[in-house]
Amino acid sequence: MIRKASSNTISRDLTVNEAFALTKRIRTAVDKVWSLLLEAHDRKAWKALKYPTWEAYIKAEFQIGRAHAYRLLDQGRVISAIEEATGNLSPSGDISEAAARDIKDDLPAVAGEIKARIEQGEEPRKAATDVIAEKRAAKDKAKALKKAQQVEHDRQRDEARAALPEAIKQHTAARDEVVAKAKTTGVDVEAVDRIAELEDHVRELEAENARLKAENEKFADMWVQYQNGGFGAVIAGKDEEIRALKARLVQESEHKAGWMGRAKSWQKRAIDLGWSSDVVIPLDQQSSIDEVIPLD
Repeated sequence: MIRKASSNTISRDLTVNEAFALTKRIRTAVDKVWSLLLEAHDRKAWKALKYPTWEAYIKAEFQIGRAHAYRLLDQGRVISAIEEATGNLSPSGDISEAAARDIKDDLPAVAGEIKARIEQGEEPRKAATDVIAEKRAAKDKAKALKKAQQVEHDRQRDEARAALPEAIKQHTAARDEVVAKAKTTGVDVEAVDRIAELEDHVRELEAENARLKAENEKFADMWVQYQNGGFGAVIAGKDEEIRALKARLVQESEHKAGWMGRAKSWQKRAIDLGWSSDVVIPLDQQSSIDEVIPLD
């Protein structure tokens, strides 16, 4: 039974000692709430009292919503694990529901790291506080990184949409118009959205299929070889292509060498016959002075 304070009671601010004492009482009460609630859940108090479910039990007995009750249970499990790791030297009141939510999925690792630091000589309370703070900071950093990646993804998506062909842009605009109209006429918007999404997916698959077909055509000969003789036939075919290219290279090199040899031979014969490799360019048809440009 809750008693109302007398109207004659003088209201005043708490002293420091009174505030510490009240805070300690509140922490004790909080500890009892999560520990008792955790015991009621784990030992199935709801079943003993003939409730059909845990949710029905907490709603009827404590007027606690399902989500809130499970947050308290998570907090209780986290506090219990941390206290076990520190030897009950870490005050449970310091671990809020938010902190418990941040570390619950990594609780074994958190407890293990706290134990390791204590074994290395660190004070238990400090070890627990530091590890929890570090884990929460790492989680916040991961959230920020994920958010930044999502922003970049959205930017790239919008950029890609802007670069789409005009026909696709028109189709998208028409689809958005249909969805907007459906919202005003009471049509199942989710169904319309889903159909439009599937149509877009089909177009993407068709484009991907065309790309893959074009890519596969590059390897058509290799596929035939593979069907006829497996990877060995493919490798043998490539070896034959390499051999043919090498033979062609040797043949063309020999031809070029022959042409060069014959050209030098004809040059030597021309020089022996008195021909010169110089080019005479007359500067003036009326003048007997010409400019001789040696080409050697």
